[in-house]
Amino acid sequence: MITRRAVMLSAAGAWKGGACAVVLRASDGSVVRFENETAARWRLAAPGSTVKPVVLEAFRNRGIVACKRPLVIGGRRLDCTHVEVPFPVDAETALAASCNSWFAEMAKIASAELVYETLRRAGAEAAPARDVDRLQLQALGLEGVRFTPLALAGAYRRIAVSGEPVVKRGLERAVREGTAQLASVEGLEIAGKTGTTKEGAWFAGYAPAREARIVVVTHQPGGTGGTDAAPLAREIFEWWRSGTSR
Repeated sequence: MITRRAVMLSAAGAWKGGACAVVLRASDGSVVRFENETAARWRLAAPGSTVKPVVLEAFRNRGIVACKRPLVIGGRRLDCTHVEVPFPVDAETALAASCNSWFAEMAKIASAELVYETLRRAGAEAAPARDVDRLQLQALGLEGVRFTPLALAGAYRRIAVSGEPVVKRGLERAVREGTAQLASVEGLEIAGKTGTTKEGAWFAGYAPAREARIVVVTHQPGGTGGTDAAPLAREIFEWWRSGTSR
């Protein structure tokens, strides 16, 4: 395991706390379900680590990097939260573990213009990074980029349908052994990613992992992606598997 499994929390009643969700049909991108539709359509927020599979597409040079602590960017302490990895990690493991250190290092040698263009194509509201610190923070989904839940769902649908194998494998591992474990449903393979910022908690992903049929994005003001947004997504995946949406 690359993260420690959190205690399972009940999602019952959580939609009343400002949380929102959108479910898309993977085949054509049509909306299957909304929770708190206005927020799901229009709420703009920094995506945190859910942006990592998106920016990974803009990293042309993907090295193997040792996770370094402390990690300080622009005066902010942004150490990784995954368990210590005693060996350098590659792109797949970095995505699965949500390794801030790897993404920050890759951002140093990335094209700021290409990252910006990739984010805009993905449906984000983004600003071109003007220096390395800002580019690193953008690659971590903390500054210079915002998504609505609906737009982020569209970005993950594109990953589900035509994303790189390394990205898909990393997202599968994030649910199986990373921060998104509380989105897992027994008997259903799920791929996805969590994110946490001062604006709230995210989960974005799809199922089944190898042949996606639905895409799910949840956002919860406050909390963390792993313990708040992921259980909300689990509730939706269970609803879908029950046959309600078919």
